Amino acid sequence: MMLMKTRWMMWVLALSMVAMTPATLLAQQPPAGEAPAEAPQEEGSAPGEAPEEAPAPPPTQRTARGELQPPQLLREVAADYTDEAVDARVEGAVILELTINTAGDVSKVEVVEGLGYGLDEAAAEAARQFKFEPARLNGEPIPVSLNFTVRFSLPILPAEFTGVVLDPESGEGIEGAEVRIVYTGDEYEPKPEASALSEADGSFYFGNVPPGEYQVFLQVDAYLDFETDIELLAGQLVEVEYRVPRAQDNVIGEIREAGSRAPLAGAELQLLDAQTQQEVRQGFSEGGGRFGFAGVEPGQYILRAASSGYVTSTFEVEVAAGEVTSGNYYVPADDEGTFRGRTVTRRQRQEVNRQTIELDEVRRIPGTGGDVVRVVQNLPGVARAQFISGQIIVRGSSPNDTKIFLEGDSIPLVYHFFGGPAVINTEMVEAIDFYPGNFSTYYGRATAGVIDLRTRSPRNDRFHGMVEVDLLDTSAIVEGPINERWSFALAGRRSYYDFFLPTVLRALEIDTVVAPRYFDYQSWVTYRSESGAHKVEFFVYGSDDQIDVILPDGEPQGDQNIQIRDAGFGNSFHRGQIRWEWKPEGGAIENTLMTSFGLNTVALEAGEDIFFDLDYYQSAIRNDLRWKLSENLRLRTGVDAQLSNVVYSYAVPAFDSSPDDGVSPDGQGDAPNIGSDGLVGSRSTPEILPAVYAEAQYKAFDRWTLTPGVRADYFGPVNAVSISPRFSSRFEINKAVVLKGGVGLFTQPPIPGQTEEDFGNPDLTFEKAMHYAVGAEWQPRAHLEVDATLYYRDAFDLVNDTPAQTINEQTGESEPLIYENEGQGRSYGVELLLRHYPKDKFFGWLSYTLSKSERLNLRTGEWDPYSFDQTHILTMVAGYNLPWNLDLSARFRVVTGNPQTPVIGASFDADSDSYRPRYGEPNSVRSKTFHQLDLRLDRRFVFDTWTLAVFLDVTNVYNAKNEEGTRYNYDYTDSEPLTGLPILPTFGVMARF
Repeated sequence: MMLMKTRWMMWVLALSMVAMTPATLLAQQPPAGEAPAEAPQEEGSAPGEAPEEAPAPPPTQRTARGELQPPQLLREVAADYTDEAVDARVEGAVILELTINTAGDVSKVEVVEGLGYGLDEAAAEAARQFKFEPARLNGEPIPVSLNFTVRFSLPILPAEFTGVVLDPESGEGIEGAEVRIVYTGDEYEPKPEASALSEADGSFYFGNVPPGEYQVFLQVDAYLDFETDIELLAGQLVEVEYRVPRAQDNVIGEIREAGSRAPLAGAELQLLDAQTQQEVRQGFSEGGGRFGFAGVEPGQYILRAASSGYVTSTFEVEVAAGEVTSGNYYVPADDEGTFRGRTVTRRQRQEVNRQTIELDEVRRIPGTGGDVVRVVQNLPGVARAQFISGQIIVRGSSPNDTKIFLEGDSIPLVYHFFGGPAVINTEMVEAIDFYPGNFSTYYGRATAGVIDLRTRSPRNDRFHGMVEVDLLDTSAIVEGPINERWSFALAGRRSYYDFFLPTVLRALEIDTVVAPRYFDYQSWVTYRSESGAHKVEFFVYGSDDQIDVILPDGEPQGDQNIQIRDAGFGNSFHRGQIRWEWKPEGGAIENTLMTSFGLNTVALEAGEDIFFDLDYYQSAIRNDLRWKLSENLRLRTGVDAQLSNVVYSYAVPAFDSSPDDGVSPDGQGDAPNIGSDGLVGSRSTPEILPAVYAEAQYKAFDRWTLTPGVRADYFGPVNAVSISPRFSSRFEINKAVVLKGGVGLFTQPPIPGQTEEDFGNPDLTFEKAMHYAVGAEWQPRAHLEVDATLYYRDAFDLVNDTPAQTINEQTGESEPLIYENEGQGRSYGVELLLRHYPKDKFFGWLSYTLSKSERLNLRTGEWDPYSFDQTHILTMVAGYNLPWNLDLSARFRVVTGNPQTPVIGASFDADSDSYRPRYGEPNSVRSKTFHQLDLRLDRRFVFDTWTLAVFLDVTNVYNAKNEEGTRYNYDYTDSEPLTGLPILPTFGVMARF
């Protein structure tokens, strides 16, 4: 783009009339010597035109013949400059001999000295058209001959000037730079000058520039003024590149999200003059939310920040001379709490069933206390936990058949007492992978389901913290960088039941004092290598639960053998874990090495004569190698070993533990009487549980993935090896529909203690279960997914109670066998999940399970409902972001009642002075259908550097009387339902920075 100034245009106009046309300069040579006359061009006349004033006549010469007056040129004609001569760059003079007759016409033309290239002919042709005042001798016209010189001068060709203006650091073009050139020579008047603005790529161009020496001036916002000299040659193109030094940024800052302080990159920024509202600077925030404006003049300004999903915000900025203005500018989210910009795509899976729970989706589900781990209980295949047990029951199996992992390390429990919060702070949980069956060979020692908690690394961008206080406990976390490579996090939680509950109970004149409490802690230290290929994490965590019950004086519980005045139960674990992840960028091999060590303790005391103490020292080492052999084949293999030592001591006085009819209430065979002689002892038992596994993920073609695998476990307590083959497959019909299926063998050892000689059977073997599943997934929209699975689980070699006797080979005496591997179980059903991922302020899902769980009655040979069988499980969850930073969420559940074994009578035991129940058919009756509505309302207050949230979580909104069991009177002649929690509102406050 050219901006021509007035003086430049005058010069160009003159040049087009004179200099841009090949010039012919004429000179007349009189006979006596060569006295060339000036060409009209030199007198300012245009070629081919007579002078405005006739030239003075040549002087009269006296000769021997008289007075001779030479001819006078009256009309000239410019010679044409041939294209051939111009192309060849030929210039010079052509000397002609002209014969002028008495009429003043040129009668004859001869070339005396020529240039060629058609110039000789052009000069002669022009000369023939000349008109002279004839020569005169003594006043009379006479013909004469004379030499005449025609000079040819090449045209003055313009120059071209082009270039690019670049940023010196990025090398990118600068748009809008003003480039001005000013002539510094003395050949042209007025002196030409022009200016142009650089294009988007930094380029500029000047054409038709008079040749000569120029000064170049560059000016652009945020850069220093720049000037230089340049010479432009006639007929040539001059190309340049200018790297303009940046001016110092004197307005700098960071754009951050209000409340979270998260940096906002890509925010559109405008710096406006506060008085005129004219834009002074414009740009975008970069990584870390940083921005800078250079060369801003002192004054008052308005900074305007706009970004998608955020409120357009303005800030006052004052710039002082010689100073740098800096600050952090906080932009509130548009309708804070709205789910912003999340794109949901089908994750690459190899398992038949895996549901992944992410923190932002489920934090507000009512009835969970904001605990992401407890949300697992709302997914398909998970039965409702009875009362406040907190058990995780997968597909109607025993809670012991589902294992909990934390970053691949097995942990003994996931919830605190009474189904309380998880033993790890939700803030550090990145996601939870839940497998209701057919899981990878990576997992073992489980025959039902797997829950794997994946933690995130501590943040290293800045310091963060959170404190949450509600009516039951307080939790807190702080995290941040140590230096560029290291970061840390500390978290903890403590309940305060024990501070107020005893006081409340005494105030209500309740003599029995219950004092429960729990706490947990976690600490992380993480190292990240400069290349990003290595990450080492040190993780220490633990949990401690304790409950004490003090009975009123003079009212001990028990019978003549056992008198209990107080009781206490404690459960704790403390563990340390080191994890090294190696993930080279673009590498075909990845590896994760984890090792851990910990102590699990269980302590039970009831009076002075009953106690059970268990210290379970457990260490683990796991190495997981992933190898991408090709685009279609991936291999995963590893080692998973657990080494432990169980130390326990116990004392139980003699009692009769068998029911009146000798039938176990759960129907799993006859109940043994292990307390007839009492139990006292202590023991230390080592356990070795090593395993290796391998699986391949093979794409037969783009849409069909096959995943065969095998796992080999050695179960030290039973001295047995388990080989577990597994297979799963996924077939994509199209981008929206996937068919899936799997089959495999899953095994686990008996629980600790079942193989002990004193109160178990050392000859037990491991339990087994076959899993079969087929299903389909349909994703009609990016945020909608439907998942349906049909499953069958066949369990066998289950450990069951038995009254059978065995002969001690050393003593020859008969001893109770207590346990044997005769149990069998089966469960089957269909699971359905309709899920709406967070989008447009809404999230939710509908989960439905239709299932049947049964155990073989070893007495009758019939299949009876299992204790954890729930035929229908319907859960609906929904959450919506209201205006004013309000979030409303709800959960509604309808679940078939649990099976129960009825008491059909009782008999009086004179020895113990108590009645003993007589049971009917195992699990032959059910409690009433469970139904419950929970609501939660959150309100957030957003400040610049922190947020404050208050919430009200109401469990059992309409106070449903749900049966959780049956309570009997002393002689079992009367009973009433034992109901669950009534309506329970919980209020809490959370601050986050």
